[in-house]
Amino acid sequence: MSDLLVEWQDDLLILTLNRAEKLNALTNEMREGLIHALSEQKNEPRARAILIRAAGRGFCVGADLQPDKILSRRETIQQEMEAGINQVVALMRSVPVPIVAAVNGPAAGAGFSIALAADVAIANESATFGLAFARIGAVLDGGASYFLSRTIGAARTRALAMLGKSISAAEALEMRLIYGVSEDSRLQDDALALALQLAKGPTVALGLIKAEVEMAQTAALDEVLTFEARCQGKAFKTEDFEEGITAFQHRRPAEFKGR
Repeated sequence: MSDLLVEWQDDLLILTLNRAEKLNALTNEMREGLIHALSEQKNEPRARAILIRAAGRGFCVGADLQPDKILSRRETIQQEMEAGINQVVALMRSVPVPIVAAVNGPAAGAGFSIALAADVAIANESATFGLAFARIGAVLDGGASYFLSRTIGAARTRALAMLGKSISAAEALEMRLIYGVSEDSRLQDDALALALQLAKGPTVALGLIKAEVEMAQTAALDEVLTFEARCQGKAFKTEDFEEGITAFQHRRPAEFKGR
């Protein structure tokens, strides 16, 4: 059985981390599979939305910390990260379609980063989010310092990282790290419904919104204003914009085609 399951439901691409017995600790097969699947959607996406979920009772606990495995990577970890989790996170942020993460149970290390890199993350009530790097003498990776410091601030990021604290789904929601919390039994259904809703949306416009927000993280106001105008120019030329205006005029739900 593959460590990463790739499925389609209409225009929705579903990627399932499938190493439940190890709480979906990342393997090379998982990383390479995510990179391949996301790369295929970057330039000419077939998907109109992507759902990342996990089998079993945990989302992803990051690296496999078995001593023989992790210690053997001491001389190669930088190169492995640049070719692995860094590529996964960069692709998640640059793929021009919405990505939903369904976080069930523990999300730690790189698993936390994957949740942070999603456009919309929802968790079940049992989910936890952990930054245990310092407990083993390691540091933040996978973009965690980037995402966290921009969301909860530098001081709180330093505290969470240095203390190696885990936070609950309710705390993550309060910190605005996730979009919502579902009952344990409802998470997968709720995440699928949300992802399918996005997959039926105005795909080009949603991708442009994603690009706008990404740029706004670091750009100056004048640059953002110029970029927004450029994006709006593209959105107005889509068939979905015409459909949206027509549907609004006739007071009916829009039927977007993703173009």
